[in-house]
Amino acid sequence: MNIDDVRAFVAVVDSGSVGKAALRLHVTQPAITRRVQRLEEALGVVLLDRASKPARPSRAGENIYQRCLAVLRATDELTSATAAPPALPLRVGLSYAISECVFATALEAVRGHQPDLKLHLVAGASPELQDSVSSGALDAAVVLSKSGYSPHGPHVTAIGEERVAVVAAKSSGLPAKAKMSDLVGHSWIINPNGCGFRSQLEQALANVGSPLNVVAETWGNSLQLAMAARGDGVALVPERMIHISPYRDRLQVIQVRGFEPKVAVSMVRGEVASAFSRALDIMAAAVKSVLTATAPRKKSGTEPRIRSGVVGQRVL
Repeated sequence: MNIDDVRAFVAVVDSGSVGKAALRLHVTQPAITRRVQRLEEALGVVLLDRASKPARPSRAGENIYQRCLAVLRATDELTSATAAPPALPLRVGLSYAISECVFATALEAVRGHQPDLKLHLVAGASPELQDSVSSGALDAAVVLSKSGYSPHGPHVTAIGEERVAVVAAKSSGLPAKAKMSDLVGHSWIINPNGCGFRSQLEQALANVGSPLNVVAETWGNSLQLAMAARGDGVALVPERMIHISPYRDRLQVIQVRGFEPKVAVSMVRGEVASAFSRALDIMAAAVKSVLTATAPRKKSGTEPRIRSGVVGQRVL
């Protein structure tokens, strides 16, 4: 019996198809099929109900699947006990909407724990990242979902909540405390479609009979703040990004009555080697620390000058 054959069978059952199992294990579909067949021959039983879609274990295969999981856990624990780091990279996705806030912090936290670990980070839209974890293309992902709802997946860890603030140039003439109706007719610098914050803003404006007037769509908070500071429109960004922005002296946070957009932040994990488990725990903790950190107070004294051409360095 070959451990690769055991992994192939478990991957097919977990992912629901030979194709997704092949993506997870980085081999071809025929290779997955051969491995499952070899395991069936070695055990003398049919492990998969090949008539079902998605792929499901046969009655005998259900019991063997649980035993195979135990074998893989024991194998992974034995591997993690050695000094050698895993050969394959740990592939983690981060939602576009928070990647600029937590990407560097999460990377440094993992590097500090396991400097030899190969780490591959990818920014993407939350639904796409969840699908990538389900298919095995990613090992884990930090994703956003509507507050109060948990993303789908067998291994989901709640991390916290991300809140954003409405911000505009001090020269905009908008009051520090406003109603949503006060923002009717203003242009917005906002994340592209698919962002939960944007959806909440669209709904809030629709409630006062106004469409969302978009002047710029970009995932970059730094660019959004640069454009807001020069009066191009109103932006919706994490408040912590405002406090560290070189444009903060030209910006004001607007408290909009009845509008406090927030989303839930979670980590979705696939079936990963136990050698990666600690690294993922540390990454989740690093993201949580960013979400719960108190916004830095404004420092007295001379602020750093704003270099010309910053906006031109980013692409809408």
